[in-house]
Amino acid sequence: MGVHYEETLTGFKWIANRAVELEREGYEFVFGFEEALGYCVGNVVRDKDGISAATLVAEMVAVLRSRGRTLVDELDAIGRRWGVFASAQVNVTRAGAHGAATIAAMMSALRASPPTHIAGDELVALADYQARARTDIRAGGHVSPLQLSASNVLAFELASGSRVIARPSGTEPKAKFYFDVCEAVRPGERAAYARARAEASIERLAQAFRALAHL
Repeated sequence: MGVHYEETLTGFKWIANRAVELEREGYEFVFGFEEALGYCVGNVVRDKDGISAATLVAEMVAVLRSRGRTLVDELDAIGRRWGVFASAQVNVTRAGAHGAATIAAMMSALRASPPTHIAGDELVALADYQARARTDIRAGGHVSPLQLSASNVLAFELASGSRVIARPSGTEPKAKFYFDVCEAVRPGERAAYARARAEASIERLAQAFRALAHL
């Protein structure tokens, strides 16, 4: 859509700091967000702020209502154009020193021997944010650098366009898995049906990945 977009690590210290840097380069910061339903709108509050996000949603509701539409109508229109996106997070707790060792061993094993498929979906690229490198399997294992700061995170990119991310929690005895799926809306189909397929795909990915991770 012609809008400059960047990714940072999770957390608004990363999002807001990068926003300030981009403004110094001449950009206007419009919107920042993270997986855990946090939003930063504009440059008034340099942090996660539900109030400014809520006012923006209220404005969207008012504009759409003036056009005889709702937020659900708009979401369905987005889904028909770009596909229906669904995301989920799964936390697996392993308490104590043994649990921490188990989670660390899981990350090491996934790095050393990543799966070729997850729930039958072929792995096409692996991004290792600790090594700051992305390996493109379809391009013969071509490795390109990642610009983000090093972090103990692995992202598995799949042939369908789905993505699985694994990382240990930095504050709790947990492994955190994130699942992102995009499902196309078929001609003449309601977006709700594509959304149901996406949710089913997430469930399959979650079950398969937990088995692969032995957690």
